Amino acid sequence: MTNEPAPPPEAGAIGTDGSFTSLARWYWPYVRPFRKRLIIVSFGLAIVLACQALIPLTVESILHHGEWDPRAMTLLIAMIIIQLGIGQLTHFWSHVLASSSATLLRERIFDRTLNSKVLRQDHLVRSSVVSRHTSDVDHVSVAFETSLSLGIPGVFRIVISLGLLTVLEWEAGLVMSIAAVLFVFLRMRIGKSLVIADRDRLSASSRVGESVDEALTAPRTIAGLHLNPWIAGRFSRRALNLEEAAHRQGFKVAQLVTGAHAAGLVGLVAVVAFALTAGGDGLAGVAASLLYVEGVVRGLEVLPLWVRGVQLAIVSRHRIDQILVHADSRSQEDVMFAGFTIPTGELSFPDHCMVGIVTPNDVDPDVALAVLSGGEHSSAWRVTLEGHLVRAQGVNTETLHVPQEPLAFNATIVEHFKSLVPDIEVSAVTDLLNDVGLGYLASAPDGLTLPLGPAGNHLTIDERQRLALAMSMATQSQMLLVGPLLALADTDTALPLIKTLRERRFPAVVVTARTAEVAASMDLMIFATATSMRMGTHEELLLESPEYSQLWLSRLSSMDVDLSVLGIDEDSQGSLVTRLVTERYGTGDTIYREGAPADRIIFTVSGQIEIRATDVTGVERRVAVMGPGNHCGDLRLTPGELRAETAVAIENCIVRSLSREAISAGMTGLLDRTATERRIVSAILRTGPSTLDELRVLLADVDESDIDSALSLLKSDGAIA
Repeated sequence: MTNEPAPPPEAGAIGTDGSFTSLARWYWPYVRPFRKRLIIVSFGLAIVLACQALIPLTVESILHHGEWDPRAMTLLIAMIIIQLGIGQLTHFWSHVLASSSATLLRERIFDRTLNSKVLRQDHLVRSSVVSRHTSDVDHVSVAFETSLSLGIPGVFRIVISLGLLTVLEWEAGLVMSIAAVLFVFLRMRIGKSLVIADRDRLSASSRVGESVDEALTAPRTIAGLHLNPWIAGRFSRRALNLEEAAHRQGFKVAQLVTGAHAAGLVGLVAVVAFALTAGGDGLAGVAASLLYVEGVVRGLEVLPLWVRGVQLAIVSRHRIDQILVHADSRSQEDVMFAGFTIPTGELSFPDHCMVGIVTPNDVDPDVALAVLSGGEHSSAWRVTLEGHLVRAQGVNTETLHVPQEPLAFNATIVEHFKSLVPDIEVSAVTDLLNDVGLGYLASAPDGLTLPLGPAGNHLTIDERQRLALAMSMATQSQMLLVGPLLALADTDTALPLIKTLRERRFPAVVVTARTAEVAASMDLMIFATATSMRMGTHEELLLESPEYSQLWLSRLSSMDVDLSVLGIDEDSQGSLVTRLVTERYGTGDTIYREGAPADRIIFTVSGQIEIRATDVTGVERRVAVMGPGNHCGDLRLTPGELRAETAVAIENCIVRSLSREAISAGMTGLLDRTATERRIVSAILRTGPSTLDELRVLLADVDESDIDSALSLLKSDGAIA
């Protein structure tokens, strides 16, 4: 693959006139790497034009003498073969040249889409950005190919034919109808295979569009995890596939064009044979003149198509310049985080420190984390199509940000990990998935090797977020920033993840704290408002900041959820309300799937949820539709139990979920206990009376001092004997 050409320095200075020369100057930087091919094609076209000019004169000479001349006939046939052979090669190589240069233009547009300082512009939306990479580039490419293979040669053909026609007498009769019928028959045969080639090219073009859409829908994930090189390389591979499909299509088109030429030259042979058979002194001039007339007509027929193609390419050129030129020329002076002041100076943390971050309701935690990841300089930021500020490529590459944005890519799980750590082993991928609670994906048949679907929609929102977290844990980053993931919204699911992050021994980890228990487990806490960032321990901030204290009090709100279905007394229900996690799902989103851990129950607040189950024949069927006020999730209180059904949102839904751990604690009256106390009681209930040594074996991941302290509290309160 030829390297991408440098951005043309005159791109911004080229005039906006609609001339062919202006378009040619604009497109030349992408043709320049292939100028040797261009010279070869030009030389071939010159030979074809020479043959087209000499063949009628040779015909006139043969017919003028009125006798069989083997040397002249050999020369005529040789020129016909040369014209056909070189003509097909020049048409095909014109297409190759246009496709290769178009690939460079596509990669240049994609690079600016991924890294432009300000991509957001009026009248520029996702679909139009995609079309600039596909159909608009195609328009320019087709115009270049048409100009090289038909338009410019057509002009020369007209001039030459008119010049030579004047030296011959003009009397004509058309004998080309037979040749036209032959061409129609040839067109029908080639057309069938051309349909297949067209379909393949459209399919490859759609794949290119999908890569572009992924880059536009997941800018925070790409910037946060520094996926720019991987996503750009993935796009390049798909662009090359499109180029190969275009080459196959171009070969069929070249055959079709050659068929048209062959039909005309078959007519030529018929004219010569008729002349030699019928004789006549004036027939030689008539036949030669007819060939020149045919050359003029063919040249005139090409001109409208060529002009239309060039005009379409000029329009597409200006649309493409919105990304190539205007996106980098716009100013960022008026662009800033919505309601957020970038702090002056960076926060510093002790080594191997676990830091929590919390924000008021009017500040997105991911925005605060993005500020920490990028710094205060405007050069570190770029504006996406939706107006989001994200890190520019190459900024703070040792800091990774796992955003809340629940998006992945249409690639396998292993490919996701290799985007960050190219040499990672499959066993390491499996271990990381187990660490974040996704081990069942690795154990499923082809779970690591099947693509995840567009935007990763084969996974649930929670699974996609956990996958991004596992990817970041595979690196050796100096700082890891974790956004408000669903798994962090519940204490019992958050604490195991936080423990796993601690064991990874990152120099610094900043985690969004969504519960008071998580905040209390942090070494330090950051309270990020729209104008400041304060740091201290959870206890210090509770004492020193009234806003911080009020924030935690305001989070103890509830929604209309009937907890009586759990069989828990009313006093315990009040405590369970604080453990409810609010989740939102769009139409078609999977809430949970059959075979996943049965670790939470879902209460529907708004919208409808479809319940699907697999019957004995292996076919998945709808078994129920749940509306507001209902609950779903075949809750199993024993760890390791799996779902027997799949839940899918059939319209936009708001649900509240409650984890198995929280319900178990509620049933045993332990919601107000620490996590260690709850685990001790759960272990005793499962295994029966246990000694201290047996408990330490069952809770091997808990410090012995914590076990001793928890046992003392449980005994003093009379919870255990």
